[in-house]
Amino acid sequence: MSEIAGLIGENIRLLRKKRGLSQEQLAFRADINASYMGQVERGEKNPTIDVLSKIALALQTPIEQIVNVISIAHEADHNDDNDENGYANKIAHQLNGLSLKEQEAVYKFVKQLVQFKEIN
Repeated sequence: MSEIAGLIGENIRLLRKKRGLSQEQLAFRADINASYMGQVERGEKNPTIDVLSKIALALQTPIEQIVNVISIAHEADHNDDNDENGYANKIAHQLNGLSLKEQEAVYKFVKQLVQFKEIN
């Protein structure tokens, strides 16, 4: 699996779940095979731009949102485990596609963790 295929697949999965669709429903709306949709979401297949366009249309979202991933080259340059911004970017990417309420819940959880660390 290529890293970019995995990130694009993750974006598709997040957008699909945000819209309350199953993989089968999205595949039907995009007029593609359901097992292929699963492979795309898992990053096992590299979809063509035509397939990405069908998925974007089915999700009622701009194709740019599906392919909006952290620059692979930039991430590779800063992939050191001690790079705090690298982890901040990874966390921000995980929040992509969550509702405002879900993002707020994650924020509150992280805030509690930080406060707990400061107490101990």
